[in-house]
This record gives sequence, C-alpha cells and structure tokens, in this order.
Amino acid sequence: MGEIVKYKIDIIKRTFEILNDHYPHFKDKDREVTFLMNCLLGLIVAIFENEKMKRTILKGNIDEQFLSLIPNKIGFLNSRDISENLTSQDLTQISLNVHHKDNLSKKDKYWFVNKIRNSIAHQNIEGINENGIWVGVRMWNSYNNKKDFEIVFQVDELKKFASELASLFIENE
Repeated sequence: MGEIVKYKIDIIKRTFEILNDHYPHFKDKDREVTFLMNCLLGLIVAIFENEKMKRTILKGNIDEQFLSLIPNKIGFLNSRDISENLTSQDLTQISLNVHHKDNLSKKDKYWFVNKIRNSIAHQNIEGINENGIWVGVRMWNSYNNKKDFEIVFQVDELKKFASELASLFIENE
C-alpha cells in the first residue's frame, strides 16, 4: 500500500492515481459518477483546506488553464447582484447563462473552488439522467438562502475537472 509521508500531498497524489487507474472499473459497473463525486469531494476538501491560509495554487484570478477545466453550463451572480430586494423566489433557478463562462476570468480561483466545495458539503447536488443513465450532475451554492452559483458537469467534464485539479495541485506543491 505504501507509506504516507506527507499526508496533505500524498492524499491528493493517491486520489489522482485512483482516478486514472480505477475509473474504467467503475464506468463498466455504471458507477462512474458516484466514484467521481467521491474523489472530487476528497480532492476539494484537501485542496481547499490546504489553500485556506496560504493560497499558493489557487491564488489569483481564473486564467486560461483553469478556465479550460470549467464546463460551459455555469451561472453565477456577484454578491452585489444579490440585493435585499430580491426574493428567494427570484433566485430559485438562476439561469445557466447569467454570466458567460469567460466572465469567470474576473473571479478568483479560490472563490470557484469554494463554490464547488459548498455545493458538495451542503449536498446541493442533483443527478442528471438520460434514458435511465446517470450522465451528469448539477451543483449549486446558496447565499442567504438565495442561489448564487450553479454548474452542470457531464461525466467526462467531471472526470477532467477532478483529475486536472489534482494534477494542478501536485505540479505546484
């Protein structure tokens, strides 16, 4: 199994290896989304907690490399867009095109990972099915009981995001 020397990086390396080595096994059993969500949860928590104080990997705004990891189906509101005048009903369903994906370049990488972390931690997740098969997930974040972020990952996008996020952390650690 191997010795754990530096937990904070070793857990990310091991999860990265599991993602790449065992994904086909779970795909064959029609369990790839569950597998990916579990790997992503572990990665997000480890990376988020490591970055909370030092922000060495998730520093700065979203650049082209990071943007390439993000699916096109994304919507978000700036905190200034969420005023006291808006009701929960107004934001029950934010449109996935509230802001175009390119507008994410004005956002901080840590902000983005935090939105994904919150979505998972608060179980703001819905499966997307087509013809009886789980093909993706919709995740969202709420701020003061008002949805301010929503993203849709297809299975291949979820795998790419989890794997590349781990790789980014490993390369820069």
